[in-house]
Amino acid sequence: MYLREKRIKILKIKNVILVTLGLFFVASSVLVMVSLISHYHDDLETVLEARATPDCVKDTIIGVIFLLIAGISRHLIGDANIYSAYFEGDLSGYIQYNDLAEVTGKSKGRVKRQLHFFRRIYMKGYELEIVEQTEQVVLNSKKCMCECQHCGASIEKRIYFTGVCPYCGSSDLFAKVLTGSRFYSIRNEMEEGIKNPEFYSLKKLKVRRGLFQFYLCLGASALAIGMIICLGNIVDYNNKEYLKEVLLSGKSHYSSYALIKAQIMDNSISGAVLALAFAPVVINRFKKIKYIDCTNDCSQYFSQCKTPFVEAEELPVVKYKANKKRGLKLVRGALRQHYLLNCTFEKHEGVLKVALAKKIVKDQCPSCGGAIVGAVDEQYQCRYCGTVIMGVIRSKAIISDSCEKNRTNLNKW
Repeated sequence: MYLREKRIKILKIKNVILVTLGLFFVASSVLVMVSLISHYHDDLETVLEARATPDCVKDTIIGVIFLLIAGISRHLIGDANIYSAYFEGDLSGYIQYNDLAEVTGKSKGRVKRQLHFFRRIYMKGYELEIVEQTEQVVLNSKKCMCECQHCGASIEKRIYFTGVCPYCGSSDLFAKVLTGSRFYSIRNEMEEGIKNPEFYSLKKLKVRRGLFQFYLCLGASALAIGMIICLGNIVDYNNKEYLKEVLLSGKSHYSSYALIKAQIMDNSISGAVLALAFAPVVINRFKKIKYIDCTNDCSQYFSQCKTPFVEAEELPVVKYKANKKRGLKLVRGALRQHYLLNCTFEKHEGVLKVALAKKIVKDQCPSCGGAIVGAVDEQYQCRYCGTVIMGVIRSKAIISDSCEKNRTNLNKW
């Protein structure tokens, strides 16, 4: 609803192309420079004046710029997805920067800058306006109706966010939302998650964790080998006894100390490059294993919850940590990696909460599931089952009187 989906698809293709070109430029130019430096390390002037040097430097800079552009763009698209999901789950139509800052873990200023920027490239359907002397996010043409699927009572928006119907005590609440010319419904599917931790976690997460552990060990081994090669060759570089032994052994094709030193320098630089190449792999896989562990803890906790809204500070990865911000960061990382599913951070009545099993169904009739095409208004009628999408929003007092009359009639009967 709030994403420029076609444009984002094009930008994702662009990022793949940039990453491919960037890696090619950097790898090819670095290999040439390593070879030059290893053979002419005692004569840096020769390296600087070599014909290949300016082209290698230029290609390296271009490759790094391509990789940075692709990485930043990918990260920003991820942030746009988070903002869009939050907007779709909101029922008030007015969102404060402070709430978004706490949900995303970013500063208020950064959230504000991103939303100004995203409105022109990645997102749509909202304005940044001054409301009650405070700049807020105002969602375009937003109207909603909340009701209980158990007893059919219309309820207030704030009651929806508590997750419990005030009339029958059910947590099976439901919301119908109009935004612009689009309709979607928000319903709860908590029954699927009760005593079922897999509902809140990515499938085959254990297999993925095992692969990450394997990649972590592989990357750590490659990093260690690279460091050993680098340090070992640095030690041999100034070892005159070793150089003499190699030169007089008759087993090598080197005819001078300079050539032997060039080869040692080449091996040393190659070992350092190997270590540097695998260092990010080790760090990245370690972080992902932490996110998976966080997902397992949270999904076990969510499967025991009986209400669709849980306070963030009650999560086990947050409650039992000395640094609660670090715990929240782990949960946000698990959500961003899509390891933790069917739950989102939301801010309601000044409290950061996790909304569980909230499902957003777009452009479908909530009664028959038929497709909704074209402009939608409050009295839009489904062409398949004839259901009025929004119906009439009744006041709390009327609902209360109706419930009392029903109870009276039942008692008389």
